[in-house]
Amino acid sequence: MAKINFDSRDELISLDLDLLAAIQANGNYSRVVYINKREFMLSVSISKLEEALDAFRPKGYRFVRLGRSVIINHRMLTRILLTKQILLLSDGDKNDLKVRIPKKILRQYKEAVASKGTQI
Repeated sequence: MAKINFDSRDELISLDLDLLAAIQANGNYSRVVYINKREFMLSVSISKLEEALDAFRPKGYRFVRLGRSVIINHRMLTRILLTKQILLLSDGDKNDLKVRIPKKILRQYKEAVASKGTQI
């Protein structure tokens, strides 16, 4: 189990990377969504979270930024539905999460995954 800590002005949050499915930008805040649909807001920008995840880089984890507003856990990628503009993430058990992504960004991600497999 891998965890990463974020210390903001008023709080310390410990994120469980095994459950982390997506992060969505909301101005200077970020909405963190676990695969079990538990979610909360952090008073940290998505760029700061991306920097921390990139610096941490635990083995077996891959977080991918899609456009300006979403980071997803590539390990949980199950399906890309271009026509519905939905990316489906799953823990392989009974938890699924649908993330809406603009079609252009989703198409680029789909092409990258198709051409490079899991090595994006």
